[in-house]
Amino acid sequence: MSEDDKKNGRVDFEEAGRILLSAESVLIASHEGPEADAIGSSLALGLALENLGKKVWIYNKDGLESAKYLPGYEKIRKDLPEFIPDIFCVVDCATLDRIGKKGAELAVRTTILNIDHHKSSELFGTFNLIIPDAPACGIIIYELLEKNGWKITKDIATNIYAAIAKDTMCFLLHTVDSKTLNIASKLVEYGAEVYRVMKSIRYSTERKFKLLSTFLSRIKIINGIATSYLYKEDYEKVSATKDDSEDFIDLIRSIDNVKGAIFVREDEKGLFKVSMRSDPHIDVGIIAREYGGGGHKNAAGFNTRIHPEEIIQKVVSQILDQEKNI
Repeated sequence: MSEDDKKNGRVDFEEAGRILLSAESVLIASHEGPEADAIGSSLALGLALENLGKKVWIYNKDGLESAKYLPGYEKIRKDLPEFIPDIFCVVDCATLDRIGKKGAELAVRTTILNIDHHKSSELFGTFNLIIPDAPACGIIIYELLEKNGWKITKDIATNIYAAIAKDTMCFLLHTVDSKTLNIASKLVEYGAEVYRVMKSIRYSTERKFKLLSTFLSRIKIINGIATSYLYKEDYEKVSATKDDSEDFIDLIRSIDNVKGAIFVREDEKGLFKVSMRSDPHIDVGIIAREYGGGGHKNAAGFNTRIHPEEIIQKVVSQILDQEKNI
């Protein structure tokens, strides 16, 4: 590890393991509006540390309804502890503020171990275990456990498998390599319950399909970019939640001859979440960062107060301009 890496608090798997072993209490937090990578990674690490005799508090301010099929999900807390943990471990977050204001305020009062796979990670931790080439944070958690010789139980394996499956679209993305598939195979050997993972990832509700009908009615394909949007009132009409539309962007991304997808969702009145997906040759991560957001090269997002139809037009133009310069 270079001197610059050490100055930035970068650590390897073994050092991260020693840091966690040195603590009596560990709080594990993941980003707001989580998916199975964030929740699965948190649960896998939390279960492993509990097996090592650590006091563990697993925190996510929003929770994830579809993750109720994952072993240990009942351990996820939406409230913070009254004690200050020895280590505040943040997983799957490029920036500290993504865990929420209250979580960030507690984190800076103690030692932060940042475990992440985003290239845009701000290295906000006291210690940073960042593997930007990892297709899922779950891959990093697996290697952390394996390289430190920590036991991988059936429940831990199931959570890691869910984390990897979600962030690779069930192993369909171009980020999947032989290493990813080898790890998945090993997780199955450890007893990962693939059926429980699929129930979580393919989770649906009646309200989801009611919301989906509105989403589908607004699809437009502009020069190979599929787009759609939903307003807050669309969710309220059918009592839907943000979780219900989590995979909507992947649906339009899969349309034949589509090279990119944009989904705009109104989270609060006048505040919109823009999610983007793209083919390997398009870098939507760059576009997201221009608007103060972040993510990966082919999966990124940001928040804006620009009206859906206007921001869609802007982003489509940026994608097409980017293609011209390739």
